[in-house]
Amino acid sequence: MSAERFDPGTPAPGNAPGHEPPPKGASFMNAVRWILFGGLLLLAVASIAVYVLGHRPEGGGKTAAGAIIYYCPMHPSYTSNRPGECPICGMTLEPMPAEGHAAHAGASGAGSGAGAAGQVPGLAPIQISPERIQLIGVRTAIAARRAMGGRIELVGFVAPDEKSLRRVQIRTSGWIQKLHVNQTGEVVRAGDPLLTIYSPELYQSEQEYLIELGGHAGAMPGMEPAAGAAAPESPGPHESGALEAARERLRLFGVPPEEIARLDRERTASTALTLRSPVTGTVLERNVVEGQSVSADSPLLTIADLSRVWVLADLYEMDFGRVRVGDRAEFRVDALPGRSFDGRVDFVYPTLSSETRTLKIRFALANPGGVLRPGMYGRAMVLAGTKSALAVPAEAVVNAGEHDYVFLARAGGRFEPRGVTIGKGDGEWVPVLSGLAEGDTVVASASFLIDSESRLRSAISGLGASGEPGTSGTPAPHQHGATP
Repeated sequence: MSAERFDPGTPAPGNAPGHEPPPKGASFMNAVRWILFGGLLLLAVASIAVYVLGHRPEGGGKTAAGAIIYYCPMHPSYTSNRPGECPICGMTLEPMPAEGHAAHAGASGAGSGAGAAGQVPGLAPIQISPERIQLIGVRTAIAARRAMGGRIELVGFVAPDEKSLRRVQIRTSGWIQKLHVNQTGEVVRAGDPLLTIYSPELYQSEQEYLIELGGHAGAMPGMEPAAGAAAPESPGPHESGALEAARERLRLFGVPPEEIARLDRERTASTALTLRSPVTGTVLERNVVEGQSVSADSPLLTIADLSRVWVLADLYEMDFGRVRVGDRAEFRVDALPGRSFDGRVDFVYPTLSSETRTLKIRFALANPGGVLRPGMYGRAMVLAGTKSALAVPAEAVVNAGEHDYVFLARAGGRFEPRGVTIGKGDGEWVPVLSGLAEGDTVVASASFLIDSESRLRSAISGLGASGEPGTSGTPAPHQHGATP
């Protein structure tokens, strides 16, 4: 067998015309295509497996089709038909409680919450275990009839009784020679000297009175009647009229009766007049100092008897019709713990404050020892006319802005929201106009916690049921993984 001689110009075997070798890099692209195809195939298989496992019955909140619905405890609006994490907050999804579906089914069978009588939109009946009821401190109360509308709490302040105020003034001009009361707040008794004033007009009026009295010679200091002079004759009718006019002039100037009696007795005019306190009380204002010049319109001192004071309280417009003259009232102040002062409303002011939109009421209180001081603030409680009404504790009513509701306590730890219409309460009890019957048991404490649980359960049951696989309902917002 002879060896063939290889001619470089002759085409090599397999390289005949029409059988050129593939371009450089073609084998690499083919490998990449096979890899991508294999990855897509594996991904499809994994998706099918996850879907099948996600719809496997495992207990918990199953829908009518047997699938499990998972929800986020922090965002109940997000539900899914397979376990995983919430895309909003990252929390692990939990199976929907079975009672959530039951509550939803019951609500669907009874009609919508807005249309059924007593139902509250957005709330669902719930059931709580006895251990949890004890843990959150649930207390109940019985709806019963009681006297309502008789207690109104107001803010009041102490003021002097205006009937006991006395203003000390002189009806002429002069100068203050001596102040016997040197400070505001000093307590004086009726008849105590307050101040001494010098007035040329008063001195001249006293001189004229003495002249008419027939003792002008004795009235002038240092002058005595001449020896052998005849005693003054009794004044005739003309002189008697002039004397009375002079005495009346002194009265009009504000000269007290005791000073006129001194003139009749001593027949001597004084250059200074002492003014005395007309009442027993406390000096509230002192507007003068020694040596000050005063005129007829100058207020000198203001004195008030504080053995009886007023309490003025602001009444809001919604309570105008509830308070009447004669209603009992009670006043308490923080400065006197454990003490209360009783009185009765004796006046309702006729005008309304344009700034506060309130009306003032007034009641007088005895003030033994002067413990209530003008300007002191406190709590005023007025016991207005009462009437019988069905009532529950104020803390049992949950106010949602547009409507009010309570939670009825049923047997077996079930709590049912019930819409009610309420009236004006007294702070502790609230009258129920409609929605409850006498003898119903309502939650009187921890209503906020039960309300939160009821809202959560309602959101879970409503959103979970609307997105169940195999149902004709519209999927809920944020529904993830639902079957097309």
